[in-house]
Amino acid sequence: MTQIEIGKRLRLQKHQNMFKIKAIKQKANEAMEAVLDGEDLNITELNRLIYAAATVITEEINGTGEYKLETQRSKTPPWVRRIQESTNDIRKELSALVEIKGDKRKAQDIKRARLLKKYNIEKKENLDQLNEELKQKVSAKTQRLSRYK
Repeated sequence: MTQIEIGKRLRLQKHQNMFKIKAIKQKANEAMEAVLDGEDLNITELNRLIYAAATVITEEINGTGEYKLETQRSKTPPWVRRIQESTNDIRKELSALVEIKGDKRKAQDIKRARLLKKYNIEKKENLDQLNEELKQKVSAKTQRLSRYK
């Protein structure tokens, strides 16, 4: 069996605390406990065994083993995601303002107070102007996105 010196080992990545990882670690700990039951190891052998278990766990988590992470990074660039999020936020506010304008009770009082305070609205006449401004903002941002695609 070939053994790598401690200084020449590859550094293993840190993992987030996720449920699957906890389950994998628990299985590894149970296996280590079964292997080490009654064994008398020195600290170097124990270190090698722990490193081997950590390597196997890392391979399992990274998808070369039985478990694969289902979340993958988005392929869209961050600036596109930021513009999309801001347009979605503006659209949400726009729909809430339309509800406020129509005096529908569906618009909650907390949401109403927050929006009216955010945009400094005292009269309903200002709502029409604000709705138009928000619509223009949405169209400008969507045009900006389409320009770069």
